[in-house]
Amino acid sequence: MKVCPTKAIRVKNRTVSYIAGDCIDCGECIRACPRGAVSAHTTENLKVEKTKTILSVSPVLYTQFGPGYAPHEIDAALKSMGYYDVYDQCEMQEMFNVAMELYINENRKNKDAPWPLISPVCPVVVRLIAYRFPSLLRNIPPIIPPRELVARESKKNAAQRYGIGEDDINVLHVTPCSAKMISIKDPLVVKHSSLYGAIGINKIYNDVMKHLRHVADIDKAPHSSGIGIGWCMSGGEIAGMEDGNFLAVSGMQETIQYLEKIEMGLLGEIDYVEFRTCAEGCIGGPLTVCDKYQAKHTIQRLVRLFGPERTVKCGYLKQLYKKGWYSSDREAGPPVRTQQVRSIADAIERQKEVEKIHKMLPGKECGVCGTPNCETFAEDVADGKATVEECVFIKCFKNNTEKKREGR
Repeated sequence: MKVCPTKAIRVKNRTVSYIAGDCIDCGECIRACPRGAVSAHTTENLKVEKTKTILSVSPVLYTQFGPGYAPHEIDAALKSMGYYDVYDQCEMQEMFNVAMELYINENRKNKDAPWPLISPVCPVVVRLIAYRFPSLLRNIPPIIPPRELVARESKKNAAQRYGIGEDDINVLHVTPCSAKMISIKDPLVVKHSSLYGAIGINKIYNDVMKHLRHVADIDKAPHSSGIGIGWCMSGGEIAGMEDGNFLAVSGMQETIQYLEKIEMGLLGEIDYVEFRTCAEGCIGGPLTVCDKYQAKHTIQRLVRLFGPERTVKCGYLKQLYKKGWYSSDREAGPPVRTQQVRSIADAIERQKEVEKIHKMLPGKECGVCGTPNCETFAEDVADGKATVEECVFIKCFKNNTEKKREGR
């Protein structure tokens, strides 16, 4: 309840928790719950025909098995499980870097362009901005994230090979992130997601390990890049970009603090900010298996192995960029709010009422009332969702006062 960045969780009768506000699927409650009562809804339980299913793999998966296994061996293990094909996102992430550089250079010529630009890659950050910092939506470039580019292109390629429609092919994203499902069902950076669903790394890990033991003498040449592998950790995205003033921020509270700074206009000298709400980047995602610091060590080894230089052809990518190959078909806009939208006058009156109620409260921030803090409780009371007597301190004070009046 207390770690939720949007203060969306409430507890009823001290036993049952529920969502009362805007959930951004960040997974903070999954990490915090000591009993494992919170879990992410993914696609692994849906029945899909593997022979017509493609896996789009987050490079984070390659960090979960230690230094003894190479990315192409892990891809081979996945394919041996019966899937039609497996796509490594690393190359597409390099291509995304080039597209973002071109977009930044274009906007430097635009006097009205918002600065800094904010990476559209992390779905939690995009949803957090939409709910808490909607004025910053214009700072998110209309460039399609790598996972969507991989899904779109792999479906096209598979449809040509099969000779069937793209709608008959499912693309599943193997991910460390609990927010990928909502970014598929209700995307904010594209109109419609090309992904069918998402599988948590923690759900597929054991099966991959079983098949890895039987994978030997792989002839397939490694196609991962050091730049793409580096995306797994904080700073990896901007490490693949050149000629600019970039910044990488990880962790939920740090992300919120820096978004507040951007909202106040304090970071206008920065060109681009890579935000990741998980500590240390995507390797700190709630659906991972390996310790994030061990995973980071594996990443650093793989980056040295594959090299920090680009493997893509920039001239060809510039042509694709001009044709709009990377461009999103949706302007970043706020999602449908679950909370009531008020007029300015009503909002002012509500705020006055909230402040009045807040002054009555003890400020203990105990959470016994079922809300994360006194301010949120005051908002619930003002909205008619709770009563002041639900505060145990006020209730005790009221009971003691009544007993004194009755002479007890």
